Amino acid sequence: MVGDSILHLNQLFLSGCLLAAVPLSASAQDPVVLQEDDEAASVVVYDSEFFAPYNPITAEDMINRIPGAEGLVGGFGDQQEERRGLRSNTDQILIDGKRMTGKENQSSGFLEKLPAKSVERIELITGNVRELDTDVGVRVINVVLKEGAGRGSGVAQIGAFGFPSGQIRPMGSIAYSGATGNLTYNASAQIRPALQPTNVVDVVTTESGGRLRVIDEKRRQDQVQYETRGTLTYSWPAGQTLSINGLLKYFPLDNQDTTITFIDPGDAPLVEAGTLADKIKGDDTTWEISGDYAQSFGQSLKFTGLFIYSNESIDRDNGQFDSIANDIRPLNDLIQLGGDSKAETSTEKILRGTFDWNIAQRHDLEIGVEGAINTLNKDLDFFTLTDGRRIDIPVLNSDQKITEDRVEVFSTHSWKAIDGLEIETGLAAEFSSLDQVGSDVSSQRSLKFIKPSLDIWYNTDDSTQMWFSFRRDVGQLDFDDFVATVNREDDEILAGNPDLVPEKSWDFEVGAERRLANGAGVVNGRVFYRRVNDVEDLVSFGLTNSQPGNLGSGDHYGIELESSIRFGRFTSVDAVLGSSVLLQGSKVSDPFTGVGRRFANQSEYQLKINARHDVQAWGLSYGFDFTKNGPTLESDFNEFDDKSTTLDGRIFFEKTLSQGTILRGFFANFLELKNIRTRRIFDPSQAAGTVKEIQFREQERGYILGFRLRTTF
Repeated sequence: MVGDSILHLNQLFLSGCLLAAVPLSASAQDPVVLQEDDEAASVVVYDSEFFAPYNPITAEDMINRIPGAEGLVGGFGDQQEERRGLRSNTDQILIDGKRMTGKENQSSGFLEKLPAKSVERIELITGNVRELDTDVGVRVINVVLKEGAGRGSGVAQIGAFGFPSGQIRPMGSIAYSGATGNLTYNASAQIRPALQPTNVVDVVTTESGGRLRVIDEKRRQDQVQYETRGTLTYSWPAGQTLSINGLLKYFPLDNQDTTITFIDPGDAPLVEAGTLADKIKGDDTTWEISGDYAQSFGQSLKFTGLFIYSNESIDRDNGQFDSIANDIRPLNDLIQLGGDSKAETSTEKILRGTFDWNIAQRHDLEIGVEGAINTLNKDLDFFTLTDGRRIDIPVLNSDQKITEDRVEVFSTHSWKAIDGLEIETGLAAEFSSLDQVGSDVSSQRSLKFIKPSLDIWYNTDDSTQMWFSFRRDVGQLDFDDFVATVNREDDEILAGNPDLVPEKSWDFEVGAERRLANGAGVVNGRVFYRRVNDVEDLVSFGLTNSQPGNLGSGDHYGIELESSIRFGRFTSVDAVLGSSVLLQGSKVSDPFTGVGRRFANQSEYQLKINARHDVQAWGLSYGFDFTKNGPTLESDFNEFDDKSTTLDGRIFFEKTLSQGTILRGFFANFLELKNIRTRRIFDPSQAAGTVKEIQFREQERGYILGFRLRTTF
């Protein structure tokens, strides 16, 4: 059914393109494929002439015209996978052949503010990239900047977002890049609202279907995010380079969640039983400074040093209010029942150094060490109000100061055995110590992991590459899981687990990629299997509760297919159509029932389709993207959830008003995405098998309408 819907969207888009097709005012130059005879990696070069007909404003605009690269940056919900340390950073973008150093300060945020005038060319790399410790089979973008002081330019944008609640909020940003002598720089500032309203309805029934109550919740936000970032790079005539990056984010919150409960008296209409309200105020502040230094020693040896210091602080104050049934009064007149507060500060310090050595023809060796200190200082306070007096509520393990000291030494050897074949073997050893201090829990422990790897790339011809990967992977620890947390989704407190250990897995992957002739697109696929140890999920805590913990071993497997087709290479329609499908399965033993099931919160499938049509003669572009995630589940001590989502969609159009000025309009979440949950509540536990009640939840997020006007200077 879902596949038919995606296919129908494909057909509609292609039909629209054919109907709208007009003679192209310019023909974009074909990309150039560069490949040395003995290399297993290939580079497809898109120079400035390729992008000229589209009048791009930023580097992000340029990348979105490249088949196979359009999904790597930009868009709503651009996410970066959280990994341990810098060696496992999954950022797939290089700037002048180097990865932008940072955990928060990612390249994708930099590219949407980098003026297109500063870009000399963009390279799409398939195969092993020595500058990255990225996963096998990924495509890497290298943005090559222009040299010299003449490349100074800027980008400014203004716009607004509108929401179904009637709120309209402005947005804007400004960025400038330039050079003077051997120094290049980029600076930007941005303001962006975050107001998407959410409505939640819970219908609670007996197992036989009799309705018990209805809960109607409205979540409203009044939030604006402020962000500024900058980069300085100095290059010495002898070849050394030093880059310093900075980032500052400030995110104040002023949210209100109002919950109205209705009871079912039988034959009569629903009766309002009361109103609860949560008033949440606070702010998040994140800042980061990072940098890298590179120096070559002759033709065969290179040193690269990296550092990061990041800091995130979160402050929350939540007041809980109640009202008498059927008494309609403003929030300020409601009766405060209690509240809670959270103060949390986390830091990360990383220092890394590597030597890359071309030890012989066709042989390269990398040796390095990375050290890190991660901290979390978190304190939760809960209280009630009785006759105006505050009474504190003790909660187990509600405060912790956690420090992890970690050292990793690693080495990889790359061997180009024959033309087009590269074999890379690696070995890493990680040692860390965890120190936890709190009012209820204090402990010390050590962790150590050995992580071997084997990656093989083989180019069967200039357009086809196959790969195989086998590695030991260690997941990232979330220190928040060590301490008690508040789950506002369900109005409950989750116990923390100071004994949590990271997931570990043996990962196998086989894949292949085919680039179509004349830059017409790319298709690829992969099959993977993971044997996962210490699966992270909820486990029993005491006799009536649960906490984050580790299960036994489980299996995770699947197949993923991707394609990106550029129709302008073989038709008169200048359009790009991309799609991907991920089908996956998993199995682990449920800790509450002993029955095998999927990993929690892992979707059965993920479907994506995106398209863009450029009508150069009219200076017009339009497109869409759709996403559909399959069902997930979550198992708790006395609850079992089946979750699903509806189709999510976004459409946009762009009109070039003049050289260097573009107006963009968009309609995000125009299908008004719904998250649907069926929760079975057991009495007293899942193991007993007796269902007490069933909750049917439908959570609907509002649409976002907006526009932005961008110009260069």
